[in-house]
Amino acid sequence: MFKSKRRPIVVPQSEHLRLVGALALLWGNAEFDLPPVNHNSMVAGMSLHDRGYGVLDNDAIGEMREETWHGIARRGFRMHNSDAVADTIVKYHVRRLAASNPLPERQALAREFTAGIDAQLEEHHLSRELFDRIDRITDLTDRISFDFCFDVPARGSVEVFPRNGSDQTVKVEYTVEEGVICATPWPFSVERHTGYVYAYHLDGYPERPDPIVLPYRLQKD
Repeated sequence: MFKSKRRPIVVPQSEHLRLVGALALLWGNAEFDLPPVNHNSMVAGMSLHDRGYGVLDNDAIGEMREETWHGIARRGFRMHNSDAVADTIVKYHVRRLAASNPLPERQALAREFTAGIDAQLEEHHLSRELFDRIDRITDLTDRISFDFCFDVPARGSVEVFPRNGSDQTVKVEYTVEEGVICATPWPFSVERHTGYVYAYHLDGYPERPDPIVLPYRLQKD
């Protein structure tokens, strides 16, 4: 879960995933190609990328013990999805999180996950390069939602591949402030979209969940 950095509310991972799924669904326009995979599979994979947490998780980002995170990561990686494309997107994300931390335990976990991904790619005849590219989009949409869920102004960027037939990357920069999400250059199919996620009052969560609505507006500068 994400504890707001400015008020006593929390956003569970399941709601963080809701926003990522919305961004994935809206990905693509004349300047940003959709990856050459089934679009529903792409959206499913990105919207389930942190599936190891459950619905009303009580594991605060930045506060949980290392062994707790390892258990969640392994659970998410090992869950089975009959859609091999969606499942591989999830596995790439979990492996990236493990690999990004220099702790020896995380690096060992990343090697374990890499072996699992290699086996999955071979079994389903999937392209490593393609999923490396798709993982850039997962990373961007995850970061946007991640920052939104902490409930304070934030900015960031991720290099993505805008064209399927090119190795050239583009840095997509984003800002999140007061519920407004902007990105440059614009990678989405609409110039404006509104939605929401549920947050919960910290007092009593998760035993007595008391929800509130956090609206967001995705808009082109």
